[in-house]
Amino acid sequence: MRLLKGLLLGSAASLAVTLLVPGARAADLPAAQAAPIEYVRVCDAYGAGFFYIPGTETCLRIGGLVLGEFRGFSPSYSVGGTGFYGNGAVIGHAALPGVGVPAGASFIPGIGQYTNARSRDATSFNALGRAELDARTQSPWGTLRAFARIDSYYGSGGNSATGSLGSLSNTFNTTAGSSSQRETTIVNKAFIQFAGLTAGRAQSMFDFYADAYNYDNLRGSNATVALLSYTATFGSGFSATLSAEDQASRRAAIGSTIATTTLTAAGAGVPITINGIAAASFQGQPAGSRIPDIVGSFRYDQPWGTVQISAAAHQNNASLFGANALTTPPATPGVVGGVLSTPAYAFPAVTSNNYGFAVQAGIQLNADYLSPGDKLWLQAAYEQGAFGYIAGNNLGFNYGAVNQNRYAGSGFTPSDYSAGWNAQPNADCVFASSVPGTFPGSVSCQQQTGWDITGAYKHYWIPTLASAVYGSYMAVNYSGDALAGFGGGVGISNIKEGRVGTNLVWTPLKGFDIGAEFMYVHVNQSRPVGLAPDVVLNAVGLPSFQPNTNQYEGRLRVQRAF
Repeated sequence: MRLLKGLLLGSAASLAVTLLVPGARAADLPAAQAAPIEYVRVCDAYGAGFFYIPGTETCLRIGGLVLGEFRGFSPSYSVGGTGFYGNGAVIGHAALPGVGVPAGASFIPGIGQYTNARSRDATSFNALGRAELDARTQSPWGTLRAFARIDSYYGSGGNSATGSLGSLSNTFNTTAGSSSQRETTIVNKAFIQFAGLTAGRAQSMFDFYADAYNYDNLRGSNATVALLSYTATFGSGFSATLSAEDQASRRAAIGSTIATTTLTAAGAGVPITINGIAAASFQGQPAGSRIPDIVGSFRYDQPWGTVQISAAAHQNNASLFGANALTTPPATPGVVGGVLSTPAYAFPAVTSNNYGFAVQAGIQLNADYLSPGDKLWLQAAYEQGAFGYIAGNNLGFNYGAVNQNRYAGSGFTPSDYSAGWNAQPNADCVFASSVPGTFPGSVSCQQQTGWDITGAYKHYWIPTLASAVYGSYMAVNYSGDALAGFGGGVGISNIKEGRVGTNLVWTPLKGFDIGAEFMYVHVNQSRPVGLAPDVVLNAVGLPSFQPNTNQYEGRLRVQRAF
């Protein structure tokens, strides 16, 4: 009995030790250990809002913006010059017995090139949702940064072409139908920066002011481009940048005044032949990119402000095609006016390869002595054959890439919302003939010249209430041959454009703005050679040509950045 009691007491003591002391467990039994919890740590090396990605030494900031906007403007009729100003349109028309217009050597816009004011929206709503990711890591060579900005946009009304990539087509007569609403998502920015290198889609290294204060666009350069650049910092505020940038992001239209003035009874042009290509009308097109734009800038930053000088070289690759090669579907060979037309293979009749250039100087002055945060911006630019460097915003609007249009470098229309007699998209060069009717030796793509000046001033009345005044003036001039339409097509127009605006923005909380803007736009254009006289335009129901267009626009914007 004593032996039995001793065994029982020993077993109980051994069990108690095992239960109370974990280290006394058998070494060969599995022991599941919980993983240590790694809490999110604040990263203060790059400013507010950054935190360490768990398990890494990379700091990340998640941000974004939500914007709602109401726009209003006085609607006007529209006559779309994109189809005939400097676009190879044949000068001439057949007789119009119903309205008493005889056949003549002048151009009458077609029904599809006219939109009445009744069909155009006077108000519209727009919304933008933006997401941003900014990741940074320290290295022996400096900060490695990756940045991405994704924009999703919705807009209604004819002034919302920024979102037209996802729109439904207007399947009705544009004379009678209003514009469809539009929505799209785009990669606004996506780039990597490391040891002075920037690669990806970013703000052009040419740019300076780039619409810093205004809601509606000003002229100057505000271009988002794909690029590969290097910035060297010399100390004392000096830096210099050399950048190779996507030529397509600066690509403007190519014009043409090459066409025939000889008409058949039906009003069709009799083909002319250039280098074996026969067509009644010839149209200019940008050729494929071969060399990126080369941009250089020199910058000086000081507590009182910044000075920057920029320059760019822009290749003009242009081709002149018979218009039958550009139809959808391409036209088949046939007899026009008793002459066999050339098959519609896309063989250019004339090609042109030359370079345009642009230069810009800008200064930004801090005016904290008037009120903390006050700034003044002034910049001026001159270009030849490189219109995209004074065109303004290249991301959207009527000619931008978001519109599925190749002419991102043409910026936005000379008159907002294509009001009145809206001119052609500005071209880098225009195919024209210096000797009327002499082909092909006299045909060349003649570059235009243009300049702009842009200014803005922002003043803080109190820390939460600020207003800005801003404006731009742009002038674009084409060669005499391009204006005269010596080749036989409708000529192009010289354009002068002025924009003046002001806004008032209340910021009750950091990152939260409520603002209102008023913008005035004035456009002056020369009358294109070859356009029908006003009496003929009126006889067919069109308004007289108006060289001057005035527009007034208002915006109310509420936005939250975070």
